[in-house]
Amino acid sequence: MAQINLNATILIDQYIENLPLFSKNICTELRNLIHQTETKVYEDWKWNIPIFSKKTMICGVAAFKNHVSFTFFHGANMSDKHKLFDNNCDAKNTRTIKFTSAKEINQTQLLDYLKEAFQKNETNLCSAHKTREIIIPKLLEIALHKNKLARLNFENMAYTYRKEYVKYITEAKKETTRITRLEKTIKKLEKNLKIHEQF
Repeated sequence: MAQINLNATILIDQYIENLPLFSKNICTELRNLIHQTETKVYEDWKWNIPIFSKKTMICGVAAFKNHVSFTFFHGANMSDKHKLFDNNCDAKNTRTIKFTSAKEINQTQLLDYLKEAFQKNETNLCSAHKTREIIIPKLLEIALHKNKLARLNFENMAYTYRKEYVKYITEAKKETTRITRLEKTIKKLEKNLKIHEQF
């Protein structure tokens, strides 16, 4: 997953605050329900709308002139238990629920959808990790533990880029070379750069 926007919460606050009252109420309630479902969710900002992620993107909220769209990025794999998804959708993976008033929000039903979305996210990640596990060297693990920004960017990088960084460090034969490469790695990760990208 791409880097989390560090200003996301502020941008979402401003986005919601500047909406008309009907869509402001909808977005506020949806946001609260998302956090009620999962305490470890990340707020993100992509395509100029609020996005909510946990390792991968879970859902997004977008306000339009007459409605608010609540999109589940992996909704095609969900059960649609309460038949809330919009039928007019040709998207391969995403599914959307549309609201024109906060009164239309059934909290119990939406919590069912959110719980399922987060649960499927964890299940899919576990399956992926079993087949694509990366063994992080102790040296890198300690450095990432000390640097929150570098760790966050590393964890959100695609499997291939994380693997390249690990290989870059572990292939060094001398301890001094490994340390030098580690320092370069941390500096690049702080800027969310891939291993071959320049400062």
